[in-house]
Order: sequence, then C-alpha cells, then structure tokens
Amino acid sequence: MSNGRKQQYLELESNQSVSTNMNGQDKDGIFARGVGFEDQNASDAHDDGKQRQSMFGTLRNAMAGRQNAGAGEKLSAIKEKPRQSMGGTGGEGNMEKGNHEHIEAVEITRQRKLWVLFTWMTTFWAPSPLLSWCGRMKRPDVRMAWREKVAICAIVLLLWFILLFIIIGLGLILCPKQNVWTMDDVANINTPKKSFMSTRGYVYDITDFIKQTGHGNARNRARPDQLSRYAGFDTNTSFPITARAACPDLVSAERDPNYLIQYPISGASTNVDPQAAVYFQHKPQTDPTSEELSSREFYWKYFEPGMENFKKGGVVWKMDWLNSMYKDQSTQWLVINKEVFYIQPYIDAINYAGNHNDTYNFLDSRFEALLNRGGYGTADITEDWLGINWDAATQQRNYDCIKRLFYVGKVDERQGVRCLFTNYMLVAFACVLMLVVLVKFLTALQFSTKTPPTNPEKFVVCQVPCYTEDEESILKTINSLTELDYQSTYKLLFLICDGNIVGSGNEKPTPRIVLDILGVDPEYDPPGRDYLAIAEGSRRHNIGKVYSGLYEYEGNTIPFIVVVKVGTPDEANRSGNRGKRDSQILLMSFFNKVHFNLPMTPLELEIYHQMRHILGIPPRNYEYLLQVDADTEVMPDSLARLVTTCMGDRRIAGICGETMLGNENTSWTTMIQVYEYFISHHMAKAFESLFGSVTCLPGCFSMFRLRTTDGKPLLIAKPVLEAYSELHVDTLHKKNLLSLGEDRYLTTLMMKHFPRFKLKFIQDAKCKTIAPEKWSVLMSQRRRWINSTIHNLAELMFLPNMCGFCCFSMRFVVFLDLFGTLTMPCTLIYFAYLIYAAVRNIADVGYISLILIGCIYGVQAIIFILRREWQHVGWMLIYLLAYPLWSFVLPVYSFWHMDDFSWGNTRVVVGDGKRKIIIEDDKEFDPDSIPQRRWMEYEKELAMAGVLNAPPPNMNPNAGSTKEDDRLSLYSSQSGAHLSRAESSMAFTQMPGGNTPQSMYGAMPGQPQSMFDPRLSVAMTNPQMMAMQQQQQQNAIYDNAVRQSMASSSGAMTPMGYDPRLSTAMYNPQMQQASVHSSPHSTIHQGSFMGEGWMPPATNMSMYSAAPAAGSVDIYGSQAMPMQDLGGSATHSIHSSMFYPTDDQIVDAVRRILVNADLSTTTKKAIRAQLAQEFNVDLSAKKEFISKVVDQMLVGS
Repeated sequence: MSNGRKQQYLELESNQSVSTNMNGQDKDGIFARGVGFEDQNASDAHDDGKQRQSMFGTLRNAMAGRQNAGAGEKLSAIKEKPRQSMGGTGGEGNMEKGNHEHIEAVEITRQRKLWVLFTWMTTFWAPSPLLSWCGRMKRPDVRMAWREKVAICAIVLLLWFILLFIIIGLGLILCPKQNVWTMDDVANINTPKKSFMSTRGYVYDITDFIKQTGHGNARNRARPDQLSRYAGFDTNTSFPITARAACPDLVSAERDPNYLIQYPISGASTNVDPQAAVYFQHKPQTDPTSEELSSREFYWKYFEPGMENFKKGGVVWKMDWLNSMYKDQSTQWLVINKEVFYIQPYIDAINYAGNHNDTYNFLDSRFEALLNRGGYGTADITEDWLGINWDAATQQRNYDCIKRLFYVGKVDERQGVRCLFTNYMLVAFACVLMLVVLVKFLTALQFSTKTPPTNPEKFVVCQVPCYTEDEESILKTINSLTELDYQSTYKLLFLICDGNIVGSGNEKPTPRIVLDILGVDPEYDPPGRDYLAIAEGSRRHNIGKVYSGLYEYEGNTIPFIVVVKVGTPDEANRSGNRGKRDSQILLMSFFNKVHFNLPMTPLELEIYHQMRHILGIPPRNYEYLLQVDADTEVMPDSLARLVTTCMGDRRIAGICGETMLGNENTSWTTMIQVYEYFISHHMAKAFESLFGSVTCLPGCFSMFRLRTTDGKPLLIAKPVLEAYSELHVDTLHKKNLLSLGEDRYLTTLMMKHFPRFKLKFIQDAKCKTIAPEKWSVLMSQRRRWINSTIHNLAELMFLPNMCGFCCFSMRFVVFLDLFGTLTMPCTLIYFAYLIYAAVRNIADVGYISLILIGCIYGVQAIIFILRREWQHVGWMLIYLLAYPLWSFVLPVYSFWHMDDFSWGNTRVVVGDGKRKIIIEDDKEFDPDSIPQRRWMEYEKELAMAGVLNAPPPNMNPNAGSTKEDDRLSLYSSQSGAHLSRAESSMAFTQMPGGNTPQSMYGAMPGQPQSMFDPRLSVAMTNPQMMAMQQQQQQNAIYDNAVRQSMASSSGAMTPMGYDPRLSTAMYNPQMQQASVHSSPHSTIHQGSFMGEGWMPPATNMSMYSAAPAAGSVDIYGSQAMPMQDLGGSATHSIHSSMFYPTDDQIVDAVRRILVNADLSTTTKKAIRAQLAQEFNVDLSAKKEFISKVVDQMLVGS
C-alpha cells in the first residue's frame, strides 16, 4: 500500500470512526491507537437482539434501573466543584480534564441507608469541613469511605475488646487472682531457696526469716537449721492461743482464772502432732524473762505484726476433701460462709471425761447442738448457722471466738463454676478449633493422588494477563505453559496486555516484551478494534489489537493470541489500562457471546476471526479456562492433573493447585512467606475442598469450567458476568471486592450462583510464583489480600446455600475465618499478656491456650514431616520468628489503610433517596455507539469479500524493512508482517469476477459502493493476493468434493461449500513454506498447525471436518446424527454455502435453544422463528429438517 493510499485509508477511517480520532499525534509508537467500525447502519447490530443483547449491550440500561448498594457521604444533596482526578492501578483518571459530566441516578437500598446511618453515628465527632480542610478529603465519596473505614475499625476494636474480655477480663472479674495455697502446695515449698509455712489459715514465706539471727531468747537461740523445720508444715500447735484471751466475752475469769485452757486439750484429742508441739512452742506466760512470751496476747501482739511482712496469702481447702473428712472420717471440718473451721478439738474437749462442770463448754448450746448432728448433711453448715434462733450479738460473739481459735483457711473456689466458667468456654472453643484443625490435618494427608494423570483431550484456554512484569518472568510463564505435558493441539495461549505500560525496571512496554518473546515482527501493527471496557463514562470505550500465531519452545508448538489494550487517542498516560478484571471479563464475555450466539464488539469479532480462521480452532471447542499470572511458572503435569480431576467429577466448576515460591531464598521477606504459602494450601484450602467450597481460587493459578458437560454455562453464565462486570465501584465495600480482590470475588460469585457445584483444591498440581522481595511491597500486597478477604468472607456469610450444618457447615468455617482475620492481632496481645502475667504473677497462666497453640503448630509440623519435606521445619521456625509481623503489624496496617484507593473521576452525591453518580469525562460517550454484530453475519461478509482466511492488514506506515527477526513465529511469517513487505502497493478495487465487496454496515458515506472496507481484512487488489484467493476458492471446491465423496462412502452426507474452519495457509503452498521455514521444529499438515497430531485417534478425518461419521461423538460429547436421517439438502454451491447455515450449524443452534428453553411451552414453530432470527435468513426450506432434529434430540434426552 503506497503512502498516499494509506493516508487516504486513514482519512476515510477518521471520518467514519464512531469513537476515535486518528488526526492526533501517536504517542505509543508501534502500538498506535486503532480505529473502530463504522456505524453507518448501527440498527443492523440490534435489529433482532433487543431480547438477547450481549451483556455489554444491555449493561447501561440495566444499570439505570438496578438496586445499588452504594451511597454518598450524606443523605442530602451535596454539590462540589469539579477537580482533577488522579490515576490509579485500574487506569482511572488518565484522561485530560474536560467539561462533560455523565450522570446516572440509582436507588439506595435500605441496608445501605442503615449502614450509612451507623457510619455517621460512629464518626459524628469528625465533621466534614474538618476532614476536607485537615484531612485533604475534598470529595464526599472519599470522606464517606474514610468514615466507613473508621466504622469498620471501630467494629474490629469492639471485637478485640469482647474477645480479650472473655479470655482475660471475664476471668479476672469472676475469679480474681487469689494468693492462696493448699496444704499440699505448702508442703512442697520446703527448700532452702523457697520455704513456706502456714499458721492459723495463713501462709508465710519464711525463706529469709530463717536465715536471720537473733530468734529466740538469750538462753535458747534458734539456729537456721532448726527454724527450717517449720518449712512445709502447719504450725498452729507451735503458737497456741488461750481460750480466755481469744474469747473474753464467752470465757469468764471464774472458768479460766489463769489462762490455761488451750486447744487441743491434752488428753482429750488424739490427733495432736507431738513434734510440732515440742519445737519452739510459744506458750504465753511461760518465760518471765521474755517480754514477748510473758504476754497473754502474744499471738496478736507480737506474732501477727512480726510476720505481717512475710505473709503471702491464705490457706484453701477443697470442698470435696472437707466433705470426705466430715462424712467418712467423722471429723468436724466445717464451713461457714466459705470459711473453714477445724472444731474437732472443741468437740473432743466437751466430750472429754475430764470436762467437769462443763468447763470447756463456753460456746452457745444451740451451736453445740448443731455440731453434734452425727454427720448429717455436708460440711457446709452455713444455712444451719444462719437458721439458729439467736440474736445478732450472740451470733457475733460465737463467730469471733471460733474465728480466733479454730479458723484454718477458706474453701478453694478456684475449681468452682464461677472460676472455671471462662476455662469451660475456652475449652469448648478449643475443642471446636481442635476438631477443625484435626479435620484439616486429615484432609491434608488424604489430598494426594499418586497415580499419574491421564492424557485428556479437552480444549483449554490458558489466560495470562500482563501488566508491568519483567521479561524474565513473562518468558518463564510462557515457556512453562508451552512445555506442559498436555497436547499442544488442545491448549491455546491467550495473553492480554493491560495497556501500553512500561514496568519498573523495564526498557520496553509490556506488550512489546510479550510480542518479542513470541516472535511477532516488530513492524507489524494490526488495526485497532473497539470494545466496551469495565470502566465508567467515556473510559468504557477502549481499543485493542489482536495478534495470533504459533510459538515454539523445546520442540513444543502452541497457538497463541495476544490482545493488546492500547486505549483511545485521547488517553495521555497509562493508555489502554483498565485493570485485571477488565482483562478477565474480556475473555469471559467473549465465550459467553460465543456460547449464546450474541452480538459481539469489533474486538471480539476479531478474536473470533483469528481464533477460527487464522489458527483454525473453533472457539466453541474450549471447555476450560486456566488463569495464570504473568510471573507464574506452571509445573509440567499440573494442567493434565487439573483437567483429569475435573473429568472425574462433573460437578467441579473450579479448581486450583498448590502455589509455591520461586524466590524463597532471595530475602528475609520471601523467607517468612514460604511456610505461610505451604500451610495455607495444605491445611486451609485442603479443608475447604472437603466441603467443595474453596473460598479463594487464586488468580495466579486456577482453572474454571466454562460450561457443564450438558452445555449449560458456568464461568460464562450471565449472573456471574453481570455481577463481575460492575461498572460503578464507588463504595468502600465494592472497592475492596472488585479493585483489590477480584480473584477472590470471582470465586465468591461462583459459590453464590452455583451452590451445587464444587470448587476444589488438589496438591499435586503445582506452580511457582514470585513473592514480594521487599517489605514495603509485601505490606501493599497483604493490605489488598487481607481487606479483600474480609469483604469477601462477609459476602459468603449471607449466601443462602452452603453445605453442612451447624459447626460442621461451611458457613461456620467461613465465620471462623472472618472472625479470625478480624481478631488476629488479639493473638499477639494475649501472648504479651501471658508473658506479663507469668513475670508479674498477677494471674494464672492460660495453659489451655498454650496447649491449643502447641497442638495447632504440632499437627502442622506432622504434615510436612510425614511428607518428608524437612525443609519446612526451618521455614516454620522463621515464620514463628516473624509472627508479630503476620499477626499484628500487617493486619493493623491493612485495617487502617482500607480506604487507600485512587477514586478516579467519579463523584457521588445523594438526594431524594437516590444516588447520583457523576462521571467527569473529557467527552461524551454512548456505549451504544460501539457497533455489535453476530459472528455468523460477520463471517458471511468476510466470506463474500473473499478474505475470510486473510489476516488483518499492517497499519504501520513505516513497514518495509528487510531486516529479519530469527524469533518470528509462524504467524509472523504468514500474516501481515511479511505480506506488507513484499506487497506494499495495494489499491482499493473490485474483487475478482466483478463482485463488489461491502463492509459489515454497508458502503462508507460519501464513497461508491465498490469501495472496499479496509478494516475488515487485507485489500484484494494485489495481483498475487488475488491469484492466491482464486486458488483458495478452487481448492475449496475441490476439497469439498473430496469430502463429499468420503462422506458418501461412509454413509453420511456432507454439505458442500467452502469450509471456513480451515486456516489461512491451508491452500497456499507459499504460506506453508514460509511457516515451515519460520519454525523448523513444528509439523505442518495442510495448514493445520499441529499436523497429524491434530486429528482424533478414532478417525482419519480432520477434527473440524464438516460432518462427523455417523454415530460418532462430536466435540461437545453429544451423539452426532447421520445427515441422511435428518433430511434436507445435501449439496450447496460454494456461493450459497456462504449465506445459508449448514446442517451442522442448525443442529448446534437447536441443541443450544433446547438446553435453555422451557420444554413445556416451547413449540417447533418458535424454535424455527428463533433460528431464522439468529441466522437472519428464511429457513422455510429447512422446516422438515429442523422438526426431525428437534424430535430426535427430545427422544435422546
């Protein structure tokens, strides 16, 4: 094509483009913005599609009437001046500021109103002017997000307080720390380093006391070795108290004039320790030379004050032991108001034969009667004590007397219900957690398949979104997918470059890196195709370019398609970037439209064209979508294992394998992640897989089933696409779902809309990814992961259909995960409290918690020990050393940065009960301006123009260099690139034979009907190209005749006509030679990129031949029907076959209609009408054929 003709071509496209402008300076070099399709007759794209429009076609109308969960900052109108928007990870705000505003009004749900009310109640102390002036939050939606974040953080803090109060505070309130010891405890503390003794119900630490000198009197000094005999004993008998001194109101001078009555009474009691009575017995009035011992009140005047500094606490007695002594041993160990009294010496004294004139009976007779009840009841006589009919003064005198004489301690309440309540709670919670951990442990041991995978023959699309990855990572990913132990003919490498971005450390844009790796000619620049992106306002309009071909590595050849999102000419920076979710939706939406035969955007039509007619693979063949990040290396047998597992269980909708680190030894930041990656897969995902509900299929390595085995859509189902294609991501919740955790949210949507299907994990499918090597990058990554986890688990909590019941339900597991994520910092706080409590001795150490934590990590250690992965022992130790970072620093940082987003050019105001979404754009954009056509209509026009198998033209005005690139792929040699070098002078003329080709939407305005639309394919004016096309038509007629003969010999009729399923190089020897020369390691057979290996083992026909043998199984697993049994014409001319659907196409369409139709109301007439609408042709001649197809399908079902 000459420069003048090309300039004319560009001017024509500039005049006719509905949404692009080619007059501006190209700022992206070889990735110049392409142009769109004309909309000369846009009604053709929607003439019969109002009820079956594509998702993108109906999205704008649906958004106008849907219930939206968002809201503005206040429930009142807010007006704000326009401001310059900022760019972000999703590419928002990279347009120059304009004066156009796009406004949408949506209803506010009741739940949203209640949440906004709660948010304002929580943040009432922060007025909006303060946030605007001091916080630099000029926009109301940004301020509202801050308020929501604060409200969520307040809820998190409340949960922390509740949890810590239950495990720490509640126990201290119900059962405060008691400095008490049992006599067994005292008896065990009798070493020189620590010596305790007890006296009259109190415990003393005499460790330092016995080391002091000067104890005793001048005549009898006490040595330390003698005093040490007190250690571990009760010393009541060594410090006797006289009854008259203890009970002056009850023991009169007449009864004991000389203060001689001391309990136990000698001769009355038999259980007196003689040794304790001998050593240093401090009887009052026994040593006149001693001031202390000469006092009648020695115990209260000298002992208690002198030992006060050594007092540690009290003596406690277990109630079970007291009852046993009272009932079984008939000893009077009695309890009054939880105080323990040993009154047996008094009982012995009053029953003593020497008790003349009731000398020892000084207590009230009514109380003495209570003491002699012969073992009735229990040792606790509190109620009987309170029931005695006496006055308060008498009761108090008797109580003071027994308290001084017979008090020995208190009841040990540490084992009571009140003190054990929190322990019971912790034990119950620990049992539940241990049960979950045990099940996780068992599932981690069982999820292993030792048998090698089969060799499945299922078509898989390997989607790789690329953003700013470096060349080494992308190359490793592409090579790992190429050399997978999976038939190359059944996998397609589909790379999507999200914008013309130069990553940090890269010298070239990411698209150029990808294309250079694949060997695409640097001078080849295909035309841009419009599509509707997942964005707001005019940023919905985006332009992509499609490249396709074959890539060869280590003897493996794989077809590839690359879509480069280049953006519109108005984008100044980050051109074309719309985010990872847009890249995922692009392919999901494409297969949705393929499945339902819906109208497609120009980019989707170009993808279909290159997949179907350049590579020769029908898009309908693909059943699985493998999602792999551009820095992930997939292990050779992983894909086969994933597909084999799905083939073994038709209810699996999604599946993932284990992700390992490929840079584990790079830095300390990567080292602390190794064990976390390992255990999160082998315990968390393995456990969730037991329920068939893995809550997160990671985007770096997971596979989804596009449709069920009976043809019903799964990943590409309309509900999933509509929810995942949310345009207005304008609230904090949506930002965390769709901007931070799109991979997890996609899993959530699959669980929501397909509760009967499974999301599984298998450990034998493995990959390696690159983990963050710097702490700052790790913090950013975990901020996204933690916050998206919280919001997704909150979504899962309200799903109606989740398997299991009660504590054995998936909902309970999700609740534990959500609660654990929110309260993770409490773990470190509790550890700190345990250490402080142990050092300061302010509370008992929670051994239950320590045992639980030990068991959790113990069973984790068992997992990798049984698997002989000894290296994880070291990784676990490194992980534990960094535990404060995982459990506290990262969660707290994530919670507080939950609103750390770029908000783009969208403002939200609220008034009259509705949200108004105001999008500030540089220009007005109507999504309906992007034309959409069904593939069959587009295919007819390409066939009519004779360019069905022609690759897109080269739009690079500088093409023509003779420099060869030794890395060129087959596609580089056979399409556009080399053709533009050899045939650079192309003019627009009529097609051979006088037929006038027309564009999809008619002739260009202002141009004659004979003018060919150059955006559809290569111009057909070059003599060599015209000869090639004529040869292709002749070979097509011959090939159809041969196949008709083959089909007739096998008893099946094949419709004649040009077979559009064959690739470009099929009938062109020059193309084949160029292809073989470009990739000497690949095997070419009649234009099929994999030659003999492309054919199924059971037949010698091409897999894509028009008619399978009778009784064979087609690519979808359905029984193929013989054509002669269905009726209908068996022959068509080459020209009629281009306009009339084949029998195979009609059969597929009928099958699709019946799968989604209500068989109780659907009629054959309605089916025929729908077929006529889909194919845009009168099918009256096929009435009998269609009826027979319907009958046989209904009988077969």
